[in-house]
Amino acid sequence: MSPIKLVAFDLDDCLFDSTGLSERARIKGIDAMINLGLNVEREKALNIIQEIVKEYGSNSSKHYDYFIKRLNELESMEISFNNQVKYIAVAVMAYHQEKIDSIKLFDDVKPCLTKLKVMKLKSAIITDSPLPIKQYEKILRLNIDPLIDSVIISDEIGIRKPNPKIFSYCLKKFDVKGSETIYIGDNLINDIIPAKLNSIHSVYIHRGGKYDFEKINEELNETNKPDYEIYNLNEIFEIINQINQKSKY
Repeated sequence: MSPIKLVAFDLDDCLFDSTGLSERARIKGIDAMINLGLNVEREKALNIIQEIVKEYGSNSSKHYDYFIKRLNELESMEISFNNQVKYIAVAVMAYHQEKIDSIKLFDDVKPCLTKLKVMKLKSAIITDSPLPIKQYEKILRLNIDPLIDSVIISDEIGIRKPNPKIFSYCLKKFDVKGSETIYIGDNLINDIIPAKLNSIHSVYIHRGGKYDFEKINEELNETNKPDYEIYNLNEIFEIINQINQKSKY
């Protein structure tokens, strides 16, 4: 066994509460439309937008467009074209403002990344996104760019999780072996399985997000079971110590 040289992380819901931030931002958008004069019950509006997110996925850029279409077609509200545009515009403004105002790291992130720097261990982020600029925006707003040695975004290299090749790409980029690497993520399928396929030490962090296997009662098996489970990033230093101790023998 080799000593650890690289520690890599997922980004969304691992280093910051991406799911919670998006949910809060979507609600801000609904409230902005209502405040502008949209005549719809708030609870009903929230149920509709949640339904749309479930159907089209959280990364769709058309949530509010579909929301207005449903009010017109299913609720017979007959919102004029001009008002449709205004409602969508004010919702998008409120959504993005909330994301700007409220994005923040989990409390354990900056101390962890700082300590890795002091220990002279390399660090990386491996993340999926159809829009790489959005991921870089998050990293810059979170002010962690100086603490990360490399950012690998799926759509920049044409490989998406859970394809294990995105992890082998990272290993090649740093010229390290899987046995010299730790990867921390919050998704068994996208993070743990492909890391294990590259012989990377897999660490599952419980953040209570939408993929937390304790929350959704997902069963572990030999394929998806992480090598380690943690609830705080600073627990990885004991893991690093354990692996490095074993590497001496």
